[in-house]
Amino acid sequence: MKKIAKLIIAIFIIILFFELIAFIFKNNHNIEYTIKNKPNKFTVNEIYKNKKYYILITNKNYKYSFEIDNNFHKKKKILTKIIEYQTKDALCIYPVIKKSNEANIICSKDKKSYSYTYYKDMLKDFVKDLQNKGYQNNSWSDENNYQTKVDTLKIYNKNINNGAYIYIYKYDGFYAVNNETSEKLKLFKNDNYINTLGAQIDKYYIVPNYDQKHDYKDFYIINMTNNKIKTKTYKKEISKDSYINGVINNEIYIFDKDELKQYKIYKKGKKIKEVGNKEDEALYYDLKFKKRNAYDFRDEEITFKTFKDYISKVENSTSINYIRNNEDTYYYQTNNNDVYYYNTNNKQKVLLFNKKISDFILINKTIFFISEDTLYSYNINEGLKKLVVYSELEFNYKNRIAIYTEE
Repeated sequence: MKKIAKLIIAIFIIILFFELIAFIFKNNHNIEYTIKNKPNKFTVNEIYKNKKYYILITNKNYKYSFEIDNNFHKKKKILTKIIEYQTKDALCIYPVIKKSNEANIICSKDKKSYSYTYYKDMLKDFVKDLQNKGYQNNSWSDENNYQTKVDTLKIYNKNINNGAYIYIYKYDGFYAVNNETSEKLKLFKNDNYINTLGAQIDKYYIVPNYDQKHDYKDFYIINMTNNKIKTKTYKKEISKDSYINGVINNEIYIFDKDELKQYKIYKKGKKIKEVGNKEDEALYYDLKFKKRNAYDFRDEEITFKTFKDYISKVENSTSINYIRNNEDTYYYQTNNNDVYYYNTNNKQKVLLFNKKISDFILINKTIFFISEDTLYSYNINEGLKKLVVYSELEFNYKNRIAIYTEE
């Protein structure tokens, strides 16, 4: 009996060992299950991939799409129930997720998906009902009053997430803003209207000394988390008739049109290197580096392409702004100012909100964008938030904002 007991224990340990190995190396799953309400029955397609869950919920008349980070130890069937709410023209749902408040209300009509932000004015009663049941979401409460004012800036500190650092160019330097403090960084004696060559590498912002009369040799390197400024003098000078091609792998590529030379600034701004010229051609990036005639870079200001042109397959109208979060997720805007989320796994676009955008940055799942005189953030779980109001943004928005987040 002892031998049998030992054998059973050994087999059990071996099974546990292989299950543990399978769990560790498990990279994805794609399952389908049903959640029944009365009278609606919903089919849930759950894809786990790239350490994220991509959810598509459907029934005969409605479709809902969203994604969630892996906080569930790769488990399957993370949705436990669906709470419904009928508006005049759409069915809105709150998907209840195991031990998580990450989900948000999402609506659908005519098999199209809409965010909570798009329908929020019609969902006040639904939100109250959900809150009474113990559910919470940051996007359900608004902070409409600014907390601090610096010069003409109105800053909504409570709307800025902890660990987010915002830089706004102000002609002689920057406004440095976070959820606790606001500071003015004066770098230049003279106002420089356009921030031509400033760029961000991780938590460092690198900008030339615009006071230099002819060529730029001195560059300021600013740590965005503590506003400490260092000056770096490069051996190579860059003419004022230069522009940025792009930032790849935390390396800034600049083309000097006067000298027909391309430079790479790297090592957090500590190093500069010539990487292109009229003899050897210049570097162009379209998902990978390739060579291109240096005169092309002089004749037009060429910028690097860092994502696949996938949205043109989804939209009939021309997309005027779009960038990718990762290989699967896109946020983009169409000509009528509708801003969408689209994921290539569940192939269902979600209309997030409608607002005219002049410039925007995507960091993980949060869009930071300028609309008229205001800097906003949008996250599908946190909603649309006003961060800074600054009148100058309405007239001069190009390369005015830089954002670093500790995530």
